[in-house]
Amino acid sequence: MKFGIGTFSCDRHRDDDRPHAALYQEMLAVAQVAEENNFDSAWVTEHHFTPGGYMPSVTSGLAALATATEKIEIGTNIALGPQYQQPVRLAEDLAVIDHISEGRLKFGVGNGYRVQEFETFDIPLDQRALRLENLIEILRKAWTDDELTHEGHPILGNGFSFDGVPITPKPYQEGGPPIIVGGFAPPAIRRAGRMGDGFSMGSLVGVDQAKEAVDLYWQSIDDVGKNPDNQELVIWNFAFLHDKKDPMNVIEAGWEQTLDQYGRWYHNAGMIENPDDLHDGFNEAAMFYDSSEEMIEKIEEYREIFGEDTHFIYQASLPGLDVEDLKYSVELFGQEVIPAFT
Repeated sequence: MKFGIGTFSCDRHRDDDRPHAALYQEMLAVAQVAEENNFDSAWVTEHHFTPGGYMPSVTSGLAALATATEKIEIGTNIALGPQYQQPVRLAEDLAVIDHISEGRLKFGVGNGYRVQEFETFDIPLDQRALRLENLIEILRKAWTDDELTHEGHPILGNGFSFDGVPITPKPYQEGGPPIIVGGFAPPAIRRAGRMGDGFSMGSLVGVDQAKEAVDLYWQSIDDVGKNPDNQELVIWNFAFLHDKKDPMNVIEAGWEQTLDQYGRWYHNAGMIENPDDLHDGFNEAAMFYDSSEEMIEKIEEYREIFGEDTHFIYQASLPGLDVEDLKYSVELFGQEVIPAFT
């Protein structure tokens, strides 16, 4: 197995009056602790127009992580693909970051679901899949072809059609950074199998439902004749380990804000009937433990269900969490949990 830290949103807690400069510096410090303690990767995530300043610029976050670390992979989990209306600019940005990191970049991308984001960016919700698929196609061509030629769907406009445009520099990694496609619905999962180099999903839907999704992903890989050995499965979950304090006391404020925020987002997107409906499921699935043994036991369950090659993201970064508690948790996880799986 592989292990990542994140996904860093740098979302400020409602009772925290510190500038975001402090939160970004904490992200880099925690990533460095992870690198020193057996982690394989560090990840940023993306949303827009939130009260706490949830990470709106993943390329900036990635560039910062690239310079703050030396060996761990860096990635997005997940960038909101349909909201990038100039795919070539994104291809160039990611190529530069791939060089800065010397080939450590992974690009995780998905549809997104927040109505406010699509309305503000003036992007029709019913174009999400079309925009995402065109984006992935353009990224691959921009990273590999001497000159980019692509005929985008007419409704997408000029930003998706190109004729003989030289895109330089090419990424550090031959063929470009791996593209990991995220999602929950069957069409998104099949898209990951058809177009991606990997698949990412959260296990907050419950392990059984997550297993069904992963099985569909591997079936989709088989359906298109791709080699499963060249694909990466990324599973993430909210998790926090602390053996000197009650973990729930440490994360309580940030966890409450996270539940409230995701409840509103899911409700506004029509994914749940009531904003409180996700609380029980999230609380049941989350991995908040006061002993390494409990955490190892849970991750062993993940390994048995999802396989030896699973890349698990330890999503311990919550709003308002004291950075020293987070650093301690990351160090403890890296020293006592990760070695049990390597």
